[in-house]
Order: sequence, then C-alpha cells, then structure tokens
Amino acid sequence: MNSNAMKTLLAGQRYLLLQGPMGPFFSELARWLERQGRQAVNVVFNGGDKFYCRKVKAYAWRKTAAEFPQWLEETWQGYRFDTVICFGDCRPLHQAARQWSQANGVRFLVFEEGYLRPHYITLEENGVNAWSSLPRDAAFYRNLHDLPPLQAEEIKASAFRRCWHAAVYYLMGSYHRDDFPHYRHHKCFSPWYEARCWWRAGWRKQWYRLLESKILKRLGNELSQHYYLAILQVYNDSQVSQHSNYGDVREYIEEVIASFAKNAPLREHLVIKHHPMDRGHRMYGPLIKRLSDIYGVSDKVIYVHDLPMPQLLHHARAVVTINSTAGISALVHKKPLKVMGRAMYDIDGLTFQGHLDAFWTSDFKPDGELFCKFHAYLKTSTQINAVFYSKSRWPY
Repeated sequence: MNSNAMKTLLAGQRYLLLQGPMGPFFSELARWLERQGRQAVNVVFNGGDKFYCRKVKAYAWRKTAAEFPQWLEETWQGYRFDTVICFGDCRPLHQAARQWSQANGVRFLVFEEGYLRPHYITLEENGVNAWSSLPRDAAFYRNLHDLPPLQAEEIKASAFRRCWHAAVYYLMGSYHRDDFPHYRHHKCFSPWYEARCWWRAGWRKQWYRLLESKILKRLGNELSQHYYLAILQVYNDSQVSQHSNYGDVREYIEEVIASFAKNAPLREHLVIKHHPMDRGHRMYGPLIKRLSDIYGVSDKVIYVHDLPMPQLLHHARAVVTINSTAGISALVHKKPLKVMGRAMYDIDGLTFQGHLDAFWTSDFKPDGELFCKFHAYLKTSTQINAVFYSKSRWPY
C-alpha cells in the first residue's frame, strides 16, 4: 500500500524514536528505517523500553520530565536528527517533544491505532486525533477529485501478542525500575495491578458472552432502529482528558442519560456500550442503574459489554460518542452521529452540529458523498496497512 503516510514516514534522513507501543514495534521500525538508508536511534525511558531496544542503537533517558526539552536540545547538537517519532501525542514527554520539535523545525511524526481499523495503523505529522492537521472544512473534501482506491491486505491483530508484550513490558519495567528513578508512566505501571485487571477481564468476557446473548437478539429484532447507541471510551483515555471537556467518562454517561430521558421519543431506547479494553478496570453498572432510576428511564437503558460493534451499529437508530474512532465506523454504517468532545471527523455535514438535546429528534443524516471523499482522503493521507501486533509484521 503506497499511501502518503508512508511517503511522510520516509521523508527524513535521521530519526529519533521515543516511546512506541509496548513491544518490539519501534525497535523493528528503527531497523527497517536503517535498511531504507536512514539513521535511527531509539530512546529508552524505562525497563520495558530497555528490554525491547537492547539490540538497536539507543539513548537512555534517566532525568526528570522538566529536563526533557533541554536533553532533546543537547542530543540534537550531537546527533542532528531531522525527525522525531512517537506513539500517541498526549503523553507528557511526547507533548514536550512536540513543542520542542515545532520550535526547532524538526518533523514530529505520531503513530496511533488506526482510524480505520482493523487493518490499519495511523501516522500523521504534528499530531493525531483532535490535533490532526486534516482539514475540518467540508468544502475541502467536496472539491476533491475522486481518489484511486488503495489495495490493502486484511491483517488480523493478535490479542495474545498484545497481552504477551504488555506483560513482558510491565515486568521488565518493574525489574529495572531502580535504573530509571525519575520515570513516571502515563498510566498505572504496576504489573501486579494490570495482571489482576486482565484476569478479571478474561472471566468477565466469558460471563458477558452468556449473559448478553439474549440482548443481542432483542436489539436485532424488536429494538432494531429503535435505540440510540452511546459509545464509552477507556476510563483513562487521553482522548477524553485532552480532547473533551469531561473530567471523567462518568460525566459523559450522566449527560447522555439525562438528555435522553428529557428529549428522546418515548418509544426509543438507549444502549450504552462498554469499551472492551476497559473490561477489567472499571464497571459502570451501578452508576447507570442509579442514573436511570433518577431520570425515570430504567426500563429504556441497556448496558452492554461484549456485543459486536458492527451489529450494534447496524441496528442502531443513531450514535453518540465523545470522540472515539468508533465514530468513523458509525459513519461507515451511515448512522447519524453526535460528537461530544473534539474529533477530526466532527465536520459539518458528517456529524450533527447542534446540541445533544436536539439530536434525539433530529432528522439529520450524514452526507454520504462527503463521507466517501473524507474516507478516501483519510485512508490515503494517514493510514498504513498494518497492525502493531500480528504474525504478518510491518515494518518488513
């Protein structure tokens, strides 16, 4: 797949790689860049990074976060890198690197999970998600010439590989913690806490599979096209903390339930979908029940966990999200969509631009032609046909 994202990636000559996904992806990326005739050096921030970068050129970072911009400046004087690469642009050190890079004319590239999952990963310059440089003007996309379709391989992500590399990363981080005394992870960095969460997630998945089979049949039959789907995001998702006005996902849940109770047609239901990556960390059942009782809609609110998203979208009347990339999937399914945070796809003509209270009874429909052009441009400009954890790896 010869996308513009690949051209963006290869436009530099000397690369400095900050933190990547947990696992070998960034060390393999560094080796791949060198095979393309570039120079590449990884930065090691903790024991997990140290383990996965043990066979590539790397600098060890052991100072405080406040010293990071100065360290970048000093490193730049000795190794004149023209491109900084990271995974996710909301981590504090990556935000500092973004500011430093922009101030010094150094390219700042960000990898992220794919906007168009499951067969893609994202790469953009200067930022992703709400910080993406993609145009927000509908006229830009409407005036585009038709883009040629890109051939893409269907690549299956491996949940086992993701879990295995995460476990190794956390364990190595704990084992080498004394080597990096100033390091502060952007999330909980305890392997024992994460292990408990994964264990809970495993048995909960099996339990919900049994518990929710009847719910899926009901949604696909009597409630088809008669429920609104509210999508939840991971409780500590930087998309929520950085790109919305919510301090917590709980605030979003309450706003949606309250607005639904007051404004939605009497016949309709509200389905609230838990995020699968949050299964072992946080539950909202008691909160949703309490709020549903308070607002008088306990018989209309359905809380689900592991039902397939494509089927939920297919049978939904409309969709509400903070700013999840699942919002793009809703548009793929031609569903009316309300974005409650800030998202690069929140464009007039694609998403409902009014207040949530008016969304429930609106006759808004996304502009199909506009979405086709947006989707094609998004794929060509920002997507790479790969996944971070699979048997068929990229970089090759």
